[in-house]
Amino acid sequence: MKPLLLLLLALLLKLPAAGPPAVHVTFSPLTKAAYQAAQKGAVVTKPTVTFPLKKVRGRIVIPTTKGQKVFTDVIIDDAAIKKGHSEDELTTYTYLGYRPDFKCHLVHVQLYEIGQWLLVDASGKVLELWGEPIFSPDLRRIIVTCMGIEYGGGQPNILQLLEMRNGLLQSVWEMEPKTWEPYRICWTSANTLLLSKEMWTGKNPGSTFTYAKLTIH
Repeated sequence: MKPLLLLLLALLLKLPAAGPPAVHVTFSPLTKAAYQAAQKGAVVTKPTVTFPLKKVRGRIVIPTTKGQKVFTDVIIDDAAIKKGHSEDELTTYTYLGYRPDFKCHLVHVQLYEIGQWLLVDASGKVLELWGEPIFSPDLRRIIVTCMGIEYGGGQPNILQLLEMRNGLLQSVWEMEPKTWEPYRICWTSANTLLLSKEMWTGKNPGSTFTYAKLTIH
């Protein structure tokens, strides 16, 4: 059958467009004792890092297939304040190297009160992360967490999962819990993580912890 006829048939039947399967993450509650025992199997993975770039006069220049990606520090000193600038504008970038396993550069950006991590791929696409990336044992995934409830909205309360698909690193799952913060997380295998949750409900918010195993399907 010709490609055009196949396309028309798919439209008539209302078939969903082809694409990668969805990522599902399930939470299994753990007791504190079970969590502590499972922590002994935590796996810390450090990917290969190369440092081909250096900051020059406050600028990081990353070459991409679509031109240069430039990150320039914004320094707010006394002279800048006298000109009407605010300390909130302070922005500094630190180049943390190229990760060949994920085909991207890692840049840390420090804002006035919060920080972010940026992943820059070969095309110049930038993925914004709200925490330091934690790499899976098989170097196919990255988990990121950020605690934001106590901070009062200045940064999100979020878990982010990224995955290598067809040679590209993509965001495949996010969660923004409303009643707990992701206090601590670690990998125990390529598909499982351990999570400590700081609860923000009840009479003593922020003083109670619960635990879970996360399984990626």
